[in-house]
Amino acid sequence: MDEIGQKLRTARIEKGYTLDDLQQITKIQKRYLIAIEEGNFDALPGDFYVRAFIKQYADTVGIDSDALLTQFQQDIPDTQPQEYVEQSVESQSRKTRAVADKPVNKLRRYLPQIVIAVIAVLIIGVAYVVTFKSSQSNKQAIPDTASSVTVSSKKKSSSVKKSSSKSSSASEKSSSDKSTSSSKKAKKSSSSKASDKLSVAVAAEANSAQAVTVKNWPTTANTITVGASKSAAWVEVLINGTASWQGTLSAGAEHTVDLPAGTTSFAVKSGNATTTTIKLNKTNVDISNGTSFVRTINFTTESAGN
Repeated sequence: MDEIGQKLRTARIEKGYTLDDLQQITKIQKRYLIAIEEGNFDALPGDFYVRAFIKQYADTVGIDSDALLTQFQQDIPDTQPQEYVEQSVESQSRKTRAVADKPVNKLRRYLPQIVIAVIAVLIIGVAYVVTFKSSQSNKQAIPDTASSVTVSSKKKSSSVKKSSSKSSSASEKSSSDKSTSSSKKAKKSSSSKASDKLSVAVAAEANSAQAVTVKNWPTTANTITVGASKSAAWVEVLINGTASWQGTLSAGAEHTVDLPAGTTSFAVKSGNATTTTIKLNKTNVDISNGTSFVRTINFTTESAGN
């Protein structure tokens, strides 16, 4: 048995924990716990998880994980993926600046403003042409021989004017009522859409855990999508404390889990939280305000009616 595994096993027994107990507490599969105690690190999902799982095991049984990892540094596989080095903050910043400085990207950055300006010019031009044509049409409609109107037609003309005035008033009132009704419907629709949108509040990480509060949570047809952005990540989805799905996602991969109707409490356990992504329905959950690789994100929800 490997020396580091023996030390962890002894500490576990002193704590009175069985492997099943440790699996329940850490959410690390029992076969991985056995592999760690036997020093069989090849049985773990990958070299990256060796350090993460040993650290969590040590913290659970009361051993200083940092001191333990330092003491047995030579026995533990290198857990720094090459792609992490390539995608360091400095290299990413250089790449971002280089891409942003390209002429094509600069033009693309200002493209929306250019399009808006062109559309505004076109609208002004069309409005001017329509107004000009309307004024010319009104000039041609005015009769040149106003004297042809006889005295006997005054009463009829007056009646026609009154009728026209009443018709215009009724038309304006109808138009006003339609406009008011349309405005009310638009406001109601806008209010309904605003109230249906998920409100997600993510707390800062504390002791390798984060709390997330979700408001306007529908009672049915909810999903949670987990993914890995930059590199592989081991992820587990728990619903009401019970594991619903777990697996290792490769970089760029995603997995969606349907949440049963009435679910108000669920969690995501990640062995590489810095590269893990989470979506609730179609809303992104930003968990970047944390630094631990191994992390548990706990979700509590409030429905729209609360």
